[in-house]
Amino acid sequence: MYNELNVLIIDDDDIERTSLKRALSSTDFIYNIVEESEPQKALQQLTYQSFDVVLLDYLMPSVNGIELMLKLKKAPFVCDTAFIMVSNYADDELILDAINAGAQDVVLKEDVTPSQLKRSILQAKKRYELEQELYDSYRHMKKMAELDSLTGLYNRYHFEESLLQRIKTGLRHPSEITAVMLLDLDKFKHINDTYGHNVGDQLLVQVASRFKKVFRSNELFARLGGDEFAFACGQLKSLNEAKQIGNRLLGALAEPFNIDGHVIHSSASVGLAMFPVNGNTQTELMKCADIAMYRAKQHTIEKLCVYEDNMQAEILFKYKLETELRRASMEHDFELHYQPILKDNLIIGAEALVRWPQASMTQRPDEFIPVAEECGVIQKLGLWVFKQALKEMADYLNATGSDFMLSINVSPCQLTEPGFASSITSLIAQHDVSPECITLEITETALLNENVTTLENLKALHKFGLKIALDDFGTGYSSLSHLIKCPIHSVKIDRSIIDDSKSQHSMIKTMLAGVANMLQSLNMKIVAEGIETAEQASYCNQLNINYHQGYYYYKPMPRSALVNLIS
Repeated sequence: MYNELNVLIIDDDDIERTSLKRALSSTDFIYNIVEESEPQKALQQLTYQSFDVVLLDYLMPSVNGIELMLKLKKAPFVCDTAFIMVSNYADDELILDAINAGAQDVVLKEDVTPSQLKRSILQAKKRYELEQELYDSYRHMKKMAELDSLTGLYNRYHFEESLLQRIKTGLRHPSEITAVMLLDLDKFKHINDTYGHNVGDQLLVQVASRFKKVFRSNELFARLGGDEFAFACGQLKSLNEAKQIGNRLLGALAEPFNIDGHVIHSSASVGLAMFPVNGNTQTELMKCADIAMYRAKQHTIEKLCVYEDNMQAEILFKYKLETELRRASMEHDFELHYQPILKDNLIIGAEALVRWPQASMTQRPDEFIPVAEECGVIQKLGLWVFKQALKEMADYLNATGSDFMLSINVSPCQLTEPGFASSITSLIAQHDVSPECITLEITETALLNENVTTLENLKALHKFGLKIALDDFGTGYSSLSHLIKCPIHSVKIDRSIIDDSKSQHSMIKTMLAGVANMLQSLNMKIVAEGIETAEQASYCNQLNINYHQGYYYYKPMPRSALVNLIS
């Protein structure tokens, strides 16, 4: 209950003001009453002091009560003030207009009595308090709905709504630039898979904490979901200024994170789009930033990428290619060719290579295989390659015994599947092929993260009898630890090193000789792939690299041509 209330009476009629004062004074309640006859003076009263209730005449000479109330509500001290509209008449339309404008009640002057006015004031005050509680609850719920519960950052909804407002502001100031950046942590799934989701969540919290420290008050940032963050910076003068902000973000991740005793190194990829250069809506800008971020993820050094118009065409190409790949994997539109592997000019094996002759967009494996890996088609395609290779070559392998080696490529994505080893061993058993005749070719990227499931699959397949070859050795991730930790039987030296050996540059030749000596000291079989000239073949022989593969000898060919060639 209220001990006393501060009341402001606003009415241009002296008699009406006196009548209201008399009615208030006749109640058993304490009122501190201030009266004003002019709207401007009433506004000044609310500028310097607060009132619990304002009794406001609807019909004023210069302004009606609703218009005046809207002005008064903007005054500094109108924070807990209830408004009661007082009128000589009150039809339904007026009452609704007054309530919709923010009045808590409307009373007729002819009905004013001490008890009725007291009841109206108390009800208006209570109604106002309930409205405020409801509004405070709404604001709390709205804030919760706009915050990310894990990191405490704003979420996607708030970011997109705020970005929309910044764009509207930017339209009024065309000389200023607004930058939109999307940031995605690199290899975050690997961290979750290796250390668990709890560690992954803690990493996100610590990343968000670092971002808070490097961002300024006028810069908007949010967590969109997963390991993806968004940033918006307005009132910029140049692209370089935006890039500096992006590099500030990347710099925040430079130091490792210590989580539950694990030292975790985290990096990120940032895509940058600019308003109004790259778009005039938040949808366009975020789409462009996302495309640029996708490009940044493909780079190992430059992790901040600015959107360019040609990127849109590349994304569209990949999307269409992905769609066609999914269809092709369902309809088995692929086929296998085999490229011979030779030792001392004799064919001792062949590598199965997938071909896509019906493709309308590209038939190049170096273009469609990476897309298949990104969209998840590679698991189905890789299994088909294995089945088809065994189906086509089983009779020949069984006839020749272990004298002929069939090499089959395996994607890093396949190796991370828990059931991969068992599915391969089952296929080999179904075709009654000796596992010693099969070599699995894996790339160094498959071993880069030292995924536990990958290592378990490789060890299980090696134990079953398959041989493991490390393909593309020397492409930049080479590590002796890979050769020691994994059951590697042979190494295929990347064609880039073989190709560079044509150069008379002594460093290139010295490097190739050093690689060969190292691998031979580890008793590993070495295959030189990509040989295209007699000079390359001769130099490899000088280094005792006797296993050769390349166009100098044979191009990939269908199974029938391979069998005829060997026969």
